[in-house]
Amino acid sequence: MPTLLTVLTAATPAPSPENTLRPGLDPSQVSPGLVGFLMTFLLAAAVVLLVMDFNRRNRRLRYRAQYAEQRAAEDHVGGYADDAAASQSGTSRTGGSSEGDVARPPRVGDRRDGPPRA
Repeated sequence: MPTLLTVLTAATPAPSPENTLRPGLDPSQVSPGLVGFLMTFLLAAAVVLLVMDFNRRNRRLRYRAQYAEQRAAEDHVGGYADDAAASQSGTSRTGGSSEGDVARPPRVGDRRDGPPRA
């Protein structure tokens, strides 16, 4: 049974010592030259810029998700904790009734139609 090395050496053609270009062509005419280099460089630069933009947008999305989760957790914990403390003292933040939605103080940035008012 032939080994893999024997099969590979038998299947690989020997390099030809003669020039394989068409007659009349110089090896410098076949290279991509300056235009090929510039196009490759521009393509690589565009890919690098796209990756940087993708990372920036991905990071921004992750931070927004973390902020939304943190804010939801604060609203959840703050609302129920404040309501429980108010119901134990006999008063509520919603006007004396411990039933219904829990009111919370407004935060900076709650209003979407403009800056916070003083």
